[in-house]
Amino acid sequence: MSDSGSPSDKLAAITVDRLIQSGLLRADKRDALIAKLAGGSMKGEDWKSEIDLASMKASKS
Repeated sequence: MSDSGSPSDKLAAITVDRLIQSGLLRADKRDALIAKLAGGSMKGEDWKSEIDLASMKASKS
């Protein structure tokens, strides 16, 4: 993670990285999720969808 960026960007990156490590989010969507979270446009249904997709991907592996 880079030291540049706003506090929102830094917090979003930390949050998304931890959720990826926990298997709740897909690593291939990391940058898009960080941007969406830092920008304040991530909604409840977005979280549910992302977690469901990550779970489906994990179960296929």
